[in-house]
Amino acid sequence: MIPMLVVSAIAGLGLLRLHRLAFPSAPALVEQAARWERARARAGRRARSEAAPEDLTWSQRAAEWFAENLRSRRPDDLQTYERDLAVTGQAMEEWLAKLLLWFLIGLLGPFVLVLLANAGGLGIPLIAGPILGVLGAVVAVIGEVRELREVAAKRREELCDALSDFLDLVVMSMEGGRSHADALPDIAQIGTGWTFHVLHDAIDNARPNGMTPWEALGEVGERFGVVELLDLRASLNLAQDEGTSIRNSLIARAQSMRDARLADAYARANKSTDAMRNNLMVMALVAAAYVILARVLFLFTA
Repeated sequence: MIPMLVVSAIAGLGLLRLHRLAFPSAPALVEQAARWERARARAGRRARSEAAPEDLTWSQRAAEWFAENLRSRRPDDLQTYERDLAVTGQAMEEWLAKLLLWFLIGLLGPFVLVLLANAGGLGIPLIAGPILGVLGAVVAVIGEVRELREVAAKRREELCDALSDFLDLVVMSMEGGRSHADALPDIAQIGTGWTFHVLHDAIDNARPNGMTPWEALGEVGERFGVVELLDLRASLNLAQDEGTSIRNSLIARAQSMRDARLADAYARANKSTDAMRNNLMVMALVAAAYVILARVLFLFTA
């Protein structure tokens, strides 16, 4: 009886497997499209790396291999770092190569110092080298990632400030009688700095690529992780779909960004005021403790 049950179970599993092979389930369109996009991007990066010179260092080759594995296995986790690197103007492979070098310095540096100290007769336990090396490697990686986040946040803030000024100038130009199609590229060309260069390149390349200027700016927002550019694209697309005046939408968006900048400036001013007040209180307490401690010591030693 039991052998028949085993044979029946094996036959049922085989038939189920044959049915799945003959009639496979349709893959999810979103996952399939994302897989195609990753394969296309991987092919483009491979073509560029093959066209690049062969004199790459070992750290750059290791970084390229590590980046490809991260992109294929953990694309969602890597997306945040890609946006931070894009807004700071760094390549993923270059940043990973630098991160690898700092990791090795933090890992091997304490161990070498312990060996040199023991050679000098200090008698430090050898187990302290690997422990300090692991701590140094973790600190080096965390410090590099934190520096990237801080620089990226500062660059995004600069881009948001430039976008606010850009929208104010566009609205002023439109109130003078110009259309938004003429005002957007002209105002972007007037500004200086890397922020206005990014805006000008996006708007200037919008028409050859068959896009509207705010769609091009929205792509910049997706690449850099700037929410304000995404909101601008959504609001102007909504205004276009509903037949609302684009001029009124730009005026409202410029006003909201201006209010956000004022609120942020007030918050920073209040934070700086609180920090100054706290520093003065700490200084006063230290001075009072110094005077009181001197008097107390004088009484006990008299």
